[in-house]
Amino acid sequence: MTSTTDLSRTQSTTRRAVPSYPQIVRIMNLVRKEVELAELEDEFKADPVISYRLMTYINSASMGFSREIKSFRQVITIIGYHQLYRWLIMLLVTADRRAGRSAIGMNAIIRGRFMELLGKVHFGKPQADDLVVVGVFSLLDVLFGEPMEKLLQPLNIAGTMREALLKRDGPYMPLLLLAESIEKADEARIDTIHRGLHISIETVHDTYTDALVWAEKIV
Repeated sequence: MTSTTDLSRTQSTTRRAVPSYPQIVRIMNLVRKEVELAELEDEFKADPVISYRLMTYINSASMGFSREIKSFRQVITIIGYHQLYRWLIMLLVTADRRAGRSAIGMNAIIRGRFMELLGKVHFGKPQADDLVVVGVFSLLDVLFGEPMEKLLQPLNIAGTMREALLKRDGPYMPLLLLAESIEKADEARIDTIHRGLHISIETVHDTYTDALVWAEKIV
């Protein structure tokens, strides 16, 4: 169970972004119903603020978990439904009843889904799990108003994820750059990146459309 000290430490690190009360309640209800793990995982993919706080908690000293975090599914499996529910209750006291998803948060959700889907084509399932985290967390510094380095410091994530998020380098960076280029409608850069990845432009456009549709449904 999370302590008040753990929660306040997380709050001091992330002053700006406040979790949405309705979304926490929604996840709590799903946990109480003990829905399938995949459905619950989708809810965390769809909320950068709550998923970041959960990863911070699992990496806290009180949890004592030292292995690298590879996916949201892994975190849920480790913590278990009972403890997850108790953690959500504690998180609820910091939530904003009026808060919905910001445009920035929505953008991060779409990025994560796009990179996950395209990652399955370009890499494989294990890397796709990494890529959804990279995409969802790629705007943490904007959401929380804190340097990315400070936000990632308490998270024991894989080096390839950290390399993309912190150094903007490594094997995952082209997919993140592709997502950013689509958001900016930078056709020249999109063309350069998709050719370098050997992924057809049709696949890129179809995948981004799928990500948009998924995000609208999950939100």
